[in-house]
Amino acid sequence: MFLKSFTFGNTEAYYAETPVAGQSGKTTVGLALYPRGYCASPEQLVYDSLVQVAFRGDDTLVDYSSGITMRNREGSVLSVVEQQSGDRGVLTCLTDGKGNFYTHHLEYEPATQVFTMYVDYENQSAETRTLEMLSSFSLSGIASAQSGLQSVAGLRLRRMRSAWSRECRVTDEMFSDLAMEPSWANYGLKCERWGQVGSMPNRGYYPFVAVEEAGFCLGVQLEAPASWQMELCLERNGCALSGGQGDFEFAHWCKEIFPQERYRTRKAFVTVKYDFLSACNAFVHFFDSRLNVPSGEEDLPVIFNEYCTTWGNPTEENIDKILDALKGLPVETFVIDAGWYKPEGKEWGNAVGDWAESKEVFPNGISAVTDKIRAAGMRAGVWFEYEIAGRDSKAFFREELLLKRGGKTITCKNRRFFDLRLPETECYLQERLVNFLKEKHFTYLKIDYNDAYGLGCDGAESLGEGGRQVAEKSVCWLDKLRREIPELVIENCSSGGSRIEPLRMNKVSMCSFSDAHECAEIPLVAANVSRVIPARQSQIWAVLRKGEPDSRTVYSLCAAFIGRICLSGDVTELTEQKRELLLSGLNFYAEVKDIVRFGDIAEIDCNVEYYRSPKGRQVYRKEYNGRQLVLVHFLECRDELEIPLDGYRVDCTYTDLNFEEADGRLTVYGEPFHAGAFLLVKENG
Repeated sequence: MFLKSFTFGNTEAYYAETPVAGQSGKTTVGLALYPRGYCASPEQLVYDSLVQVAFRGDDTLVDYSSGITMRNREGSVLSVVEQQSGDRGVLTCLTDGKGNFYTHHLEYEPATQVFTMYVDYENQSAETRTLEMLSSFSLSGIASAQSGLQSVAGLRLRRMRSAWSRECRVTDEMFSDLAMEPSWANYGLKCERWGQVGSMPNRGYYPFVAVEEAGFCLGVQLEAPASWQMELCLERNGCALSGGQGDFEFAHWCKEIFPQERYRTRKAFVTVKYDFLSACNAFVHFFDSRLNVPSGEEDLPVIFNEYCTTWGNPTEENIDKILDALKGLPVETFVIDAGWYKPEGKEWGNAVGDWAESKEVFPNGISAVTDKIRAAGMRAGVWFEYEIAGRDSKAFFREELLLKRGGKTITCKNRRFFDLRLPETECYLQERLVNFLKEKHFTYLKIDYNDAYGLGCDGAESLGEGGRQVAEKSVCWLDKLRREIPELVIENCSSGGSRIEPLRMNKVSMCSFSDAHECAEIPLVAANVSRVIPARQSQIWAVLRKGEPDSRTVYSLCAAFIGRICLSGDVTELTEQKRELLLSGLNFYAEVKDIVRFGDIAEIDCNVEYYRSPKGRQVYRKEYNGRQLVLVHFLECRDELEIPLDGYRVDCTYTDLNFEEADGRLTVYGEPFHAGAFLLVKENG
């Protein structure tokens, strides 16, 4: 038996050899993470295997686990062959003695104190092995300090629920509410398994979890381009958290590994902090530090997208009018959204897939329009849903290029899916997408994706593996696009934010935070998304309407200040007064961009329960380098809100609300559907 401890910043990593319950003489190796000094007796923690793996035919090691979890199968009984450590992590090599070898990676990034975990598997046996589960991470020894680390009493589970236009809403559940506690006889397995099946990873849940109590927060995010899962399991008195690729039970995934072949899991990102918001900030800064985007993106340029202006009917004529209206405004990118390819006599929504520019809407060719956009000093952008073929396209009937399940073409209402694994598909998209972008001088690409192929597809040893392979190719296309057009800015959109996840977000400049275009809950959704992706990647709609009250204009812009501003709407019909109000907001944004991009979220205080009946208000506060940005949104609420200044003073504002600064407090007098942005600076600054 051994116990090894490694210190990384404020985190202690404990590796422990531990007996396997009910398996005489067998041991395995577990991993626990805690804040430094938090765990006085790590040898008393209950560990299980840090590599959770299941092969076809494996015995279960825990009663009643079949159908509930694939954790703790016989393949997870491992011993250490070698372990190497340094100031940037630990490498642990393990085997089951049957020809199966694993390398467990724990990599540490000091600036943010975020760990990266993943597992390499190598089949050194003489037989083909069929994996049915291999988790990216597994952490055990989870217990509450309130119980002296003897039980889970007092622990909470934080997850993020997602749906269309309601991305990344945080839930907070006590372990007791999940029945996550041992039985009277300390017998019987309890497992909470959740995730997403298919090609829209931010649907149902975002791939995030945190286990928390006062003074301790363990946070995890997963790379998850396709089906993924997480599990919280309690067996006897031992609690463990694991996750990765959706397994055979959850997502019909299995994969054959031939002799001498290797397989690597997707990565998990883990941090240990003292509270939930600190964990979120650590992830955001870590993801921001990894980005490699075109240099023009560094300053958070303002975008105009004509979708909420033309609603799928862009033409040379209306774009000319919009470009004229944008003169004098600090807009650096103009995006032509859906509809530019609309065939004559067809609607744009189901015509995706052929990608032939419409002579009906662009009689002089779309190049004439991109030339005008560039002449106006803006980057030209265009919308594609290039992984999809719509019912009104010719490509919809090219079944040899499309995904199948059980030999039948997968059809989701009016959409089918290109099989990105096929060389013929790659050639088709090279011509219709890549060559088009180059020839028409587009340097901004909005990639949309408006349905999911579900459990998976034919062409591999399981439906789940087929789906995983297609998702891998989808991610590879992002790399290919940047190789072909190095200056290309890529926006990740999927019915808004349905494909927000760490891997895809690491390969794009930004995402559409949501399809919340004009609704009152935009600041609430934007605040939720800001916990998991960098602000410079979160593109937020600010749709302007003719005749709208000034309060709505201010409300919309203040919401967009949480990330990247994407203007749209009736810009050709704004009064001079409304243009001045808009310009004032954009100038305020320019003043606080450094806080937006580099700052820590200091507070998200939202008391709205139902977004569609939004009674309440939200305070969003971010700080950086002695300055704070405070954004206040009142929804169905008339309230007097006091905000402690704590040594700060109001420097400038963008609001039509009444407010007072006195006695170390900022008092804001709220009115329904009004908002305000306040820049605070240190008193001695």
